[in-house]
Amino acid sequence: MKTMPSPDNLLAFDALARAGSFTAAADLLDCHKSLVSARVKELERELGATLVLRSTRRMALTEAGERLRPHAARLRETMAQARMAVDQTQSDLAGPLTVSTTSSLAQYVLGPILSEMASVHPALRLSLQVNNRVQDPVADVLDFCLRSARSHKVGDESLAARLAGYASENLYASPAYLARHPPIRQPADLETHRLLVMEADQDQGLRLMRGELLLRQPIQAQLYLDHYPLRAELALSGHGITLLADYTVQRHLERGELARVLPDWHCDYWPIYLVHPFRTPLSRKYQTFIDFVLPRVAAALPDNRADQAGRASITR
Repeated sequence: MKTMPSPDNLLAFDALARAGSFTAAADLLDCHKSLVSARVKELERELGATLVLRSTRRMALTEAGERLRPHAARLRETMAQARMAVDQTQSDLAGPLTVSTTSSLAQYVLGPILSEMASVHPALRLSLQVNNRVQDPVADVLDFCLRSARSHKVGDESLAARLAGYASENLYASPAYLARHPPIRQPADLETHRLLVMEADQDQGLRLMRGELLLRQPIQAQLYLDHYPLRAELALSGHGITLLADYTVQRHLERGELARVLPDWHCDYWPIYLVHPFRTPLSRKYQTFIDFVLPRVAAALPDNRADQAGRASITR
């Protein structure tokens, strides 16, 4: 079985054919002439043919060397084009960028930001994939994922995770629902109300915090909903009380469509990360995306951690 010639050896031969001597070829390649000589000898061994006739005064190519010469030159040109192509992708602010996130983050946070970015950088082709399934940017061929720490593992060494901000979640209902039902002054009052929650919330109880007090409030739910947008829609329509991320409700609060339930009590909060394949150095397109998106995501996420600090005492 014949050995495939080494690209480095072919490039050394090309330099020798162009320069006419080992010394001049070494100058072209910025290396010692002994390295050029060794690589040409290795190429001859790989191909099983004499390529160069050597003497103390001159060097000449054999018939095999002359036939190989244009192929070696094309390899050099291909390598140069490859370098130019990679350099262009590193410096260009154009072309495709594919981003994935959850439905609520897409609707309330990332979608408007990407729309703004498309206007500022029209040469970019931005693609937003909305998927509540945990995705791996490497395996799923994505440039970026905007995910919460609750739904995305970021410890993989092949991934880089940048903190974008914190999301918080609290209880909300429509004023119409609250007007039709008994007032809610303390967490225990929730037991007589209709709650639109996930099944896990029923099993574990609602996690409520006030100062240093952490409470697991038992609830009796009639309808379990794992679909976040549907829970929000039903709450807006007056069908019950539900947990919503604070970044999703601001406009509804301003319009009087939703009201905070038990405002002295806080529910959960969690970090949001911008996750991408670990690459260094970052291309200009990647770095521009990060610099544009991160501060805007942080501004869109109300940081209520100070309100929710303290977990020393647990009651039920």
